[in-house]
Amino acid sequence: MKEGWFWISKYLVVIVLALVLGSVLAGLEPFKSTTIGSARIGAGTLVQFIAHSGALVLLWALGLRYSVQLRRVGGPSGHLSATVLALVTLIVVASAYGVLLRFITPVLTPNLKPVVDWVFICGILAAALWLLWVLFSDSEALIEAVGRVAASKRRPSLPPDNRVAP
Repeated sequence: MKEGWFWISKYLVVIVLALVLGSVLAGLEPFKSTTIGSARIGAGTLVQFIAHSGALVLLWALGLRYSVQLRRVGGPSGHLSATVLALVTLIVVASAYGVLLRFITPVLTPNLKPVVDWVFICGILAAALWLLWVLFSDSEALIEAVGRVAASKRRPSLPPDNRVAP
């Protein structure tokens, strides 16, 4: 039994709404003028951090579910499930750096910034290496999938009146 793909739109809608709502709330006057703690982190910055972090978590969950569904469907596309998850992980880890850095900048000491940078450099490199390994190990499936797409683009479709009736 094939599972539908409608669930993707639910994830995308919630991701977009989280980003929009975070921006709108952060722009409201109470959030602009209120700070949290002695570090003087703005409430608007906190709201955006929560919204962007939530969107990244949902993006990764979308990639995981898509990967699981590709594996469940099987066939040639089933081999691409690991590639999808590795690619989404790379995007999320690389994006998380900007999200986190924007939030922690007011409390980040000059000595700690290189540590944060190197943690993310290692994470991004690990995700990139995982993606390259998956692309290498599943290259036959990727080449086959690209070949099928190219072949379907080359096949001319028959006009409706020239089709053969069963």
